[in-house]
Amino acid sequence: MSLIMTKAALALKNPESNFQFVKFEAHKPKKKAAPDHSEQNEMKQGNKQFSKDLDLKKIRHEVVKFGMSGFDPTKKEEARIALAVSLGAKPPKKEYVNYKELMQKRKQEKIKESEEKQQMRSKSILQTGGKKKKKNANNDVGHLLSSYGKVKKKDLLKKDDKGSKKKKKTKTI
Repeated sequence: MSLIMTKAALALKNPESNFQFVKFEAHKPKKKAAPDHSEQNEMKQGNKQFSKDLDLKKIRHEVVKFGMSGFDPTKKEEARIALAVSLGAKPPKKEYVNYKELMQKRKQEKIKESEEKQQMRSKSILQTGGKKKKKNANNDVGHLLSSYGKVKKKDLLKKDDKGSKKKKKTKTI
């Protein structure tokens, strides 16, 4: 074997005798002792169950992929995104929409909703036969004020008029 003579090798006495050759061998794990036959049967059954679940997942995945192949390009892209999300990917961000267009769209939606509400109201009026709810004549404000009632404006005006006349009489001397 020939050595490359470097300054460090020349400085050493007998560089060839000091050379050591080392071969790397990877560690091999010890084999475990064979478990009992009953444990082997249980493990085989567990492995079979696990493999069945795994096979079913693979089959479902293949069926979904096959189903996607029949879509047109836009639906195919949507299906791919849905599949990726179901497998754990992050869903894509919403597309940019111009603010003015968005506001116009929302206004149109509000108009449609109000029209639908009007139609529902007209249908409900027709179905109920035009019954009107009676308003409470005494303006009941709940169970607390029911025993006291409310003061009407007419009563307040009458009391104020009486008080102002008395004051005028006392002022004149």
